[in-house]
Amino acid sequence: MTLKKLSILLLIPFLLSYTDYKSNQEYMLSWIPSTCCVTNECCREIDRTEIRELNNEEVEIISTGQVLRKQYSPDGKYYRCACNYDDENKVWTPYHQGANTRCVFVPQPGS
Repeated sequence: MTLKKLSILLLIPFLLSYTDYKSNQEYMLSWIPSTCCVTNECCREIDRTEIRELNNEEVEIISTGQVLRKQYSPDGKYYRCACNYDDENKVWTPYHQGANTRCVFVPQPGS
């Protein structure tokens, strides 16, 4: 096998993952409010263990300690929209665990 063919084979999983990510972004754009930063690719599906439900209205983001009012996702999954604005470079920084959470979505009760 040539190096070129091997390189292409190694890229396939990344390209498929990126395609899935982009189609998920399009899906999220259909229901997440623009105020949550989704147009800057700041929203991600998260694992349930990344938040702690405090009461019927609020959740804590474990990585940042932020407490937010929860909103409900239409598909029964968990989502977090988090980003920071870099004033020096005038750009939005992509999602990372320590980013400022703007919105969090949880499954509807009983779903």
